[in-house]
Amino acid sequence: MGVDRRLAAVALWIASTGCEHHTPVERPDRSALHLVPSAYAEHFERWEGDGNTLLLVFGHGGKQDTVGRYRIGAAHAAAGNSEGAIPEDLRKLALSSTTHVPFLVALGAIDRISACAHVGDVRDDAIKQRLARGDVKEIAQGDGLDREALVALAPQVLFTYPFGMRDPGVPSQAVTQVVQVAEYLEEHPLGRAEWLLFFGALLGKEHEADSLFTGIRERYERMRDRSDMVERPTVLFGSVWDGQWWVPPGNSYMARLIEDAGGSYLFADHRADGNIPIDMETMVTTASDADLWGMIAHIPGDPVARDFTGGDARSAGFKAVREHRLFIGNTRTADLFGRALIEPDRLLDDLRRIFRTERGGEAVGTYFSTVPLIKR
Repeated sequence: MGVDRRLAAVALWIASTGCEHHTPVERPDRSALHLVPSAYAEHFERWEGDGNTLLLVFGHGGKQDTVGRYRIGAAHAAAGNSEGAIPEDLRKLALSSTTHVPFLVALGAIDRISACAHVGDVRDDAIKQRLARGDVKEIAQGDGLDREALVALAPQVLFTYPFGMRDPGVPSQAVTQVVQVAEYLEEHPLGRAEWLLFFGALLGKEHEADSLFTGIRERYERMRDRSDMVERPTVLFGSVWDGQWWVPPGNSYMARLIEDAGGSYLFADHRADGNIPIDMETMVTTASDADLWGMIAHIPGDPVARDFTGGDARSAGFKAVREHRLFIGNTRTADLFGRALIEPDRLLDDLRRIFRTERGGEAVGTYFSTVPLIKR
């Protein structure tokens, strides 16, 4: 993936919602199934009863926008793919997004992945080994899916996402079921991690998923609730793309991380369905005195201040630049679009360390680190 496409992926990753809406479908029969409450996830529901499970997936419009309805259990086995029946023993899976990989790896289902789109972006070493042996095939073709490859592989399930067209146009003979995954729409970091329970239900690994998420949640909440931050530093998070400033809104994944880590996000009072465009004049008046400045980018070498300012004298005069309190999630080295999705506690720990680091100090984390004091 080139730099422009990575920046586009960053924009999608930070954004919390989109603008597409789908036709709602009816809710399940509550007399037969009961809702298993989610702790943080808002874009899927799990209904259970009599050894059967129903999963509902919600798209960009929230719970009025049902984009997927999947039935698991013996009672649904004869329903056929028209009813969203999922085979009880899923062994051959295809992924249209590399963001699905960490959930399957964490659940010990790596050997079930037979195909993946954009395999060059996968960071997991075990998946790379399977790719090298030919056990995992590439199914991306340009900006879409290689339908011929899918027909040849015939996976039981294709995991895709409700961004763009609801129907990915996969031939019916290619896969048994197309399953929508909307983890990227979750605004809360724990909401994204909670999709472990969604995958666990599909793969028959409910207990493993519950144990994993319980540990993640406990670590995150314990760290979030620690009150040893004397004063909240003000935080600017954003960057210039094609001459335009973009920042995440206050109802976004990144804003939540900053807040939970003890920072005060500058644009916390802004609400939007995606990243917010900000003109330079507003940035100068609003952000010039921010204590810290962070961003996500793909930097080939060691990040430096110029990667933030682009050589612009106005942004070079920002307090965070002058005092060298810059931090970055460098996607060249950090798996922010992969493993980080199920390690929000590590993301939080990285940011807490950075926010507590004094002027010019260094804090090297798993996903976010301060920018070394190097001039270029």
